[in-house]
Amino acid sequence: MIGLRNGLEDLWVRAYSRLARRSFRQCGPLTLHPSARIDHPECIVVEGANIGRLVWLYAMVEDSAGRTYHPDLRIGAGTVIGDFCQITCAEHVHVGARVLFTRGVLVTDSIHVYDDPRLPVLEQGLRTRPTSIGEGCWLGNHSAVVGCSVGRHCVVGANAVVTRDVPDYCCVAGAPARVVRRLNEQTGVWDRVKCREEAG
Repeated sequence: MIGLRNGLEDLWVRAYSRLARRSFRQCGPLTLHPSARIDHPECIVVEGANIGRLVWLYAMVEDSAGRTYHPDLRIGAGTVIGDFCQITCAEHVHVGARVLFTRGVLVTDSIHVYDDPRLPVLEQGLRTRPTSIGEGCWLGNHSAVVGCSVGRHCVVGANAVVTRDVPDYCCVAGAPARVVRRLNEQTGVWDRVKCREEAG
């Protein structure tokens, strides 16, 4: 019975994915679970991806303060976005090719402004910064990348909060995230960083 249910779900996902491809600004090979929420797909380019259950791709065209945006959200070929992930883009979020998002990852190019204590936060708009994930990265469960760039072939540990740029070939962990390992290009070994340095 479980095998039959899974087989029927696979058929439904494939049929839904074929139909959904037409909604994106540009779309390559796509597997999209029907439970995923896609806001303003006309602002999203998917070169090819596998998008899991209850994922939210949010191309934001207006915030809670009424400010408008022109989001550019791009997802590279071969990227896998696991269940319960969220990508929010107000201006610029680029995800490289063959990136793995595990469960519950957040990537966003914006944070709420809270400078004026006399106003509710939701009325103060957003502060944005271009955000990117380099090709070949792995983002651990419930990690967050907020307004910064992660280099190529990086590992982001589970529950890490990345708020500063990360160079290529680094492993980061913690909140705020710090570089804990870096690839030694001469030896091919991931060396521990003796004095833990904050990402960026």
